[in-house]
Amino acid sequence: MNYKFIAGIDQSKLTFDVCLIRTADGQKSGEKKFENTKKGLKQMFSWFKSFKIKPCELLLCTEHTGLYSYPLCVFCQENNLALWLESALQIKQSMGMQRGKNDRVDAMRIAQYAAAHLNGVKLFSLPGKALLGLKQLLAYRERLVRAKQSFHTAEKEMREFNADFSGHIGKETKGLLKTIDSKIEKTNAKMLEIIASDEQLKKQYQLVLSVPGVGPITATYLLVYTAAFTRFKTSRQFACFSGIAPFEYSSGTSIRGKTRVSHLANKTLKTVLNLCAVSMLRKGNEYFGYYERRVAEGKNKMSVINVIRNKIVSRVFAVIERGTAYLSQEEYKKITRVEMA
Repeated sequence: MNYKFIAGIDQSKLTFDVCLIRTADGQKSGEKKFENTKKGLKQMFSWFKSFKIKPCELLLCTEHTGLYSYPLCVFCQENNLALWLESALQIKQSMGMQRGKNDRVDAMRIAQYAAAHLNGVKLFSLPGKALLGLKQLLAYRERLVRAKQSFHTAEKEMREFNADFSGHIGKETKGLLKTIDSKIEKTNAKMLEIIASDEQLKKQYQLVLSVPGVGPITATYLLVYTAAFTRFKTSRQFACFSGIAPFEYSSGTSIRGKTRVSHLANKTLKTVLNLCAVSMLRKGNEYFGYYERRVAEGKNKMSVINVIRNKIVSRVFAVIERGTAYLSQEEYKKITRVEMA
């Protein structure tokens, strides 16, 4: 697209600052602060029109701020405005060393970032209603799990040290934990209900579940974070996003560092995939034999577990691409023999 103007937007809970620049020369056309409400977004749109800008000539760029970005995302989709949601860290690192910081300056820097990286623009579109619902429910479930762990840990510590009123608090905590468990189960059921209501999600969910090591919650995470497997073209891209893809660290003949995974990753997904891999280290399992053999060869245990995480991810993407459930080597051999007979 030939964008003549770029609007850099710095968002907060209550307000957002907008800096409008011309693509041709990078010069600032104007800047203004608005309330982060429907009314404020409409005022921003009217402000753009005052510069005689057509919607197709404008690109909006902002940092991905989670819930704070949601009103802007909805507004842009309803008004056919091009929106680019970029990682805050990506913008910060691209700008080099900077002095000073405020919302107005940040909006200008976001606009400058978008102008400098127009060739790599990634337009955002809201996921479907089902995926959006799953994402919100997963976030709610995570809060419930954290609350459960918090209460459980505190109660356990008080009991171990015989603190005053530990008996009363323990009794109250058990009631709370029971309530939280009930809420988690209801949330799980609601997520399954949403998946069952969408044919594409239902099919993908069943395919992902066929991969050894992947359970219902992990399958739901994969559907949400891959946007129903439309966000990433390859398993390698998803592995990078999840922080499980190994990267070489070397330069010339003098620097020979260990191959490591990047710390720039989605920590939630990394944890989920790690639990999948560890759960597969049981006797009789194909992964267990591989794990023992590689460790016996002197490989680092965590490195081997990371290989297993990548194997699980690659198999998930394979079944989605193929459109058929996962088959073990034994099952595949049986089918091959039958077809050849």
